[in-house]
Amino acid sequence: MNFYIGNSIDEIKEQDYNVEFSDELIDFIYKLNQEVSFDMHQLCEINPYTDMEISKNDLMQIIQICKYILDNKLLYDYDEPDEGNQMLKDLVELAQKALLKKLGLISIGD
Repeated sequence: MNFYIGNSIDEIKEQDYNVEFSDELIDFIYKLNQEVSFDMHQLCEINPYTDMEISKNDLMQIIQICKYILDNKLLYDYDEPDEGNQMLKDLVELAQKALLKKLGLISIGD
């Protein structure tokens, strides 16, 4: 799935800057959600197979989830930990840019 800055699916263009999350990383994060006590539902509720609008009100929680995973090195068992960490860092950066613009994110599913 790919994340773009915007409030509406109709606003985005495929050539806009975006952050890609691999299906493997999504699956790994879903499994992590069942194993850790930290609430990751905001990130895990994003359906990787459909297009979704993510409210700017949810972005701080998504940033906190990504930082929690990064700070606690929870991707150490992931097949490509460096790549996964970079995807999370890129999502944090994109969400922070969206907040500065007072916009949400759009997730485009596979």
